Amino acid sequence: MDNLSSDNQERSFLSETLAAMTQFVVTHSKLSLSFALVVSIGCVLLTVFRLEFKTDRADLIDPTAAFHKKWINYTESFGSSSDLVCVVESDTPESIKFVLRTLGRRIEQHPELFENALYQINPGDLPSKGLQYLTPRQLQAGLERLDEYGPIYRNGRWDLTQVDLLYDRLRYQIQSRSTSYRGADREKSLEPLFNHAAILSTSMARYLADQSDFQSPWPSIVPVNERMRERSREVIYLLNEKGTMGFLKVFPVHQEDGFDGATKAIEKMRNIIGEVAAENPDAKISLTGIPVLENDEMRKSQADMINASIISCLGVGLLLFIGFRGIRHPLLTLIMLAAGMAWAFGYTTLTIGHLNILSVSFAVILIGLGIDFGIHYLARYIELRHRGEDLEPALLQTSRTVGTGIVAAAVTTALAFYCAGLTPFLGIAELGFIGGGGILLCAVATFFVLPALLSRADRDVEVKQMPTPFQGKWLQKMIVRFPRGVALGSLAVVAFCGSQMIQKTDNGWSSKVVYDYNLLNLQAAGLESVEVQKRIFNDAQNSLLFAVAVADSPEEARILRRKFEALPTVNHVEELASRVPAHSSQETNLLVQSFRAQLAHLPLNIPPVNRLNPSVIGRKLEQFYVLLSRYNHPTAQSTARVLDRFLNHFESMSLAQQSRFLDEFQYRTTASLLGQFKALHGASDSTPVRFSDLPRSLTSRFVSAEGKWLIQIYPRDHIWEIEPLEAFVKDVRSVDPDVTGTPLQNYEAAQQIKVSYKTASIYALAVICVVLLIDYLSRRHAVLAMIPAIILAVCTWFILFNRGTPISVEAAIGLFLIMCLGVAFVLDRQSVGHMFLTMLPPVVGGIVMFGILAMTSIDLNPANLIVLPLILGIGVDDGVHVVHDFRMKRDDYKTSPSTINAIVMTSLTSMIGFGSMMVATHRGLYSVGLVLVIGVGCCLFVSLVTLPALLTWISNRAQAADSVSMDDVDDRQSNRKKKRQNRDRMEAEAAA
Repeated sequence: MDNLSSDNQERSFLSETLAAMTQFVVTHSKLSLSFALVVSIGCVLLTVFRLEFKTDRADLIDPTAAFHKKWINYTESFGSSSDLVCVVESDTPESIKFVLRTLGRRIEQHPELFENALYQINPGDLPSKGLQYLTPRQLQAGLERLDEYGPIYRNGRWDLTQVDLLYDRLRYQIQSRSTSYRGADREKSLEPLFNHAAILSTSMARYLADQSDFQSPWPSIVPVNERMRERSREVIYLLNEKGTMGFLKVFPVHQEDGFDGATKAIEKMRNIIGEVAAENPDAKISLTGIPVLENDEMRKSQADMINASIISCLGVGLLLFIGFRGIRHPLLTLIMLAAGMAWAFGYTTLTIGHLNILSVSFAVILIGLGIDFGIHYLARYIELRHRGEDLEPALLQTSRTVGTGIVAAAVTTALAFYCAGLTPFLGIAELGFIGGGGILLCAVATFFVLPALLSRADRDVEVKQMPTPFQGKWLQKMIVRFPRGVALGSLAVVAFCGSQMIQKTDNGWSSKVVYDYNLLNLQAAGLESVEVQKRIFNDAQNSLLFAVAVADSPEEARILRRKFEALPTVNHVEELASRVPAHSSQETNLLVQSFRAQLAHLPLNIPPVNRLNPSVIGRKLEQFYVLLSRYNHPTAQSTARVLDRFLNHFESMSLAQQSRFLDEFQYRTTASLLGQFKALHGASDSTPVRFSDLPRSLTSRFVSAEGKWLIQIYPRDHIWEIEPLEAFVKDVRSVDPDVTGTPLQNYEAAQQIKVSYKTASIYALAVICVVLLIDYLSRRHAVLAMIPAIILAVCTWFILFNRGTPISVEAAIGLFLIMCLGVAFVLDRQSVGHMFLTMLPPVVGGIVMFGILAMTSIDLNPANLIVLPLILGIGVDDGVHVVHDFRMKRDDYKTSPSTINAIVMTSLTSMIGFGSMMVATHRGLYSVGLVLVIGVGCCLFVSLVTLPALLTWISNRAQAADSVSMDDVDDRQSNRKKKRQNRDRMEAEAAA
């Protein structure tokens, strides 16, 4: 049996302080436990009544960040809600419209849950003021064209609309202008006549081919684009171009009393969809939208976390019972953890005051890391009891031996988390601050609560009644017998895995493990909201993600629209300013009134005209065909070909058919001109367009209470992927640097997350190295190593700063660390070596982990990146305890059973606890569990195989060197003794 006296105990201030604390706790166990219970209850009550939850993803971002300020300014004007999107799919537009109306009516019955539903646009009074949307030049040109029809609408000469007279007039005008103009002027003067002839001839030909296909044969008096035609319709529905997909958009009313404020609205929406779908089986109704995607993710992850927590608790509890081969001691450790968790929640409530959707995971993190301290303490305590120590001495000796390792591990892990608090991403910063404090409080509970519990529970327990935990003797024997072989073999495994994590590319070497930015890949496979948004993009060329810009006036909004539409990454732009006349009413008022005055006396009914003679029409069309054939103008030639086909078809008809066709076409021709006149008169209201004239369903979305005008910019590509997202963000910012929106928030947050983890890793590694140096160096050497390094680093930074040479914080930290390590190496290179050995589990284990991730094609993502600080903390924790065990037993070193047991137990509890998330259907949570199991397993391999083998090899070599040195000393002493004996004998003989 090993004897404690064989341990190389270095009595330090820290170890004696921990022993004194343990002495007090054990002596006053009732008082200590009562105090801990009162504090725990107080923390729980404080948490219940004061801790808040922030569920908005915007709460993860620092409100002082420049890009987030733009988002905040936007939400203050237009609100932070995104649309719930109901998607209706059917074969006919009419059935889609019916379902949209039904959904809209039922949604409007619940104003407490929904607001601002948009599925149809009623133009209201805008059509009566349509002419005000034309420019003064367009209106003037329209009046000139209208004047050409003066004999018809002023004098009642509707006979002039007869087809034969139209062709006569066109023939006369073409011949007249051909002789009156020359060169370019001639071409310019003939262009409108050829166009009119083309419209008239094409209309006749199409109507002859299909009696249901009538196209007005009259040129437009004023230019009317498709957007203006849409405004003139009675009701516009939100449909895709094919008419197979309709949309209803509505804002959810967020409830402030739930963890996810949109849940009630989304649940009610799904109930309404279910009812309407049952009534309309031919239509497929689905629900998507950013709030739905986030809600589905939250609810799915919460359900998965509940299942994972149950599996985790059962698995960890079972593992502790098996590992310690008992029930009592594992339960005491869990009680200690519960106290530490309660204190951590109280600390969070007092310092931060809230949890966000990222920092809420700190409880799971503390369960995985906080229990490690209790396991190490308990394993050492049981080992000492089996060595024959009584209860109180065993507790004191446990605090003296593994206590310093627990403190070092807790401080390094906590500082690693606190380093995350220095990063720009607020969600990670808050998680780091909460996690760091929670780790320290769990360590305090290990020394304050666990010894008191053990002193009460084991007071009358004999040594033979103590459990015998797992000790890993076979591993210990293998490493002791073949340390060099085990070390080299494990390092070969590390080298192989490391070689798999990189690849040669055209641009050099790169990592095989990539970072997947696509947030949709975190969702559960087959989720309706995800699949629907993909169909929307493919079938309707629309996206749930769009950028937003804010203009101070309609004029500015129209200018921005044109600029955004010119970008290659933009599909389309939506805004309301184009529904407001671009020119003031003072510029157009008189012109619009002139239209109204000239068209004030139109007939109510279609005036009768003379019947057309088929033979006359045929002869005149033949003459017109011959005339057009003489011109090389492309419009004239194409019109001649149309007339040729028409005449061939017309001549093949009977006389009765010809007469019937001409009567019907003439009637429609006269009616279409009268309809155009009436449309102009109906759009000639000169009363200025007011804001109240615009559709309420649009003004509430696109115009703020302060008079700001919103522009929505939709991407051409699928911007859930980083490459098109980056291009889209770059393009829209080239037009307006203040543009914001969900895509830009996602882009900036993704960049901040990457920078935050990178920065936190650099800070954490530096802090861990410094803490380990302080732990391993003597007090004098630690001061000598730190002070000069700090002075040199500050002086270097000051000199460079004065010279105008910028130096980053990371560079300053690296400079300080290099100087500190250099001085420490000169003073005590053995302690520096121990520091590097302590870092082997997280560093080498990380290399092995990334190699395995590369070989199994597992990517990093925004969800599983959070496990990296956990793996760093667990790896450093393992390394600290192994090296501390080595420093206590440097002669003939072999890893103590308690250390093996504790590392195995802490690693397996973490692997089971977090690995339980692999049952989740949420792919983000699944990846968290998978990556952490791989990472902790790699750290366990390095901590139990590679590091102990290296330490045993080092110990054996040092012992062999000491043995050779002692033999040399004995030989020299023997030679000196023989020389003295010979000298004494010679002196005696000489005296005789």
